Amino acid sequence: MLETCKVLDRDQIKMLAIVTMTFNHIAHVLMEPGSVLYEVFVDIGYFTAVTMCFFLVEGYRYTHSKKGYAKRLLIFALISEIPFVLAVGYFQLNVLFTLLICFLILCVMDSQIQKWKKDLLIWGMVLFTVFCDWAVLLAVTAILFKKSEETPRGRVITYCVVVVLFWIMNIPGYAPSDAAAPFLSGYAVLHAFYASLGLIASAVVTLLLYNGKKSEKYVKFNKWFFYIYYPAHLMLLWTISLVV
Repeated sequence: MLETCKVLDRDQIKMLAIVTMTFNHIAHVLMEPGSVLYEVFVDIGYFTAVTMCFFLVEGYRYTHSKKGYAKRLLIFALISEIPFVLAVGYFQLNVLFTLLICFLILCVMDSQIQKWKKDLLIWGMVLFTVFCDWAVLLAVTAILFKKSEETPRGRVITYCVVVVLFWIMNIPGYAPSDAAAPFLSGYAVLHAFYASLGLIASAVVTLLLYNGKKSEKYVKFNKWFFYIYYPAHLMLLWTISLVV
């Protein structure tokens, strides 16, 4: 029964992630915060980062060249940084840097160095992501996906943990500015839950609808499109913001 639901390949899901990311960035760059439409666009976009992290861990397992994979992430992270800063209006390392750090964490996890050195490196890199988009949580997500990649049940548990962490971490941000106890604010708790729906959608799509295959068509296009689209659409949105 469940097998009949697995109708999406990796590249179709990545395209969906690109669309949801674009909605999120449209909201941040072109829309005024506070409206219902703004919140919907932002929350839709939370689907993307965790989904791309899911495929990063899968790609790490199957790639023929880990060095080449890391090099691509680094090059396009550098290319994307100026468009990202222009679009969001403040300095922060973009999410491709975060994904690169996640990839390096996976490499360290598989290394043969002493356990204490391995743990020190891993958690040092996790802490470094405080300078990046999707700070800390995405790196923790990569670790959990790596540890649970062999079992479907483990992936379900990973998604549950990530959704709960995301929910809790976002409650203070949605609380009224004069709230003495943000975690007791019903509005903040509910709003943070709505924001978590994008992550729940990621779990549904990758765990129930993903068939474990990649598209056999447009292989090179699918490989490079996300890397190119990320800086290009940020620069376009920034240009539009200057006009409107």
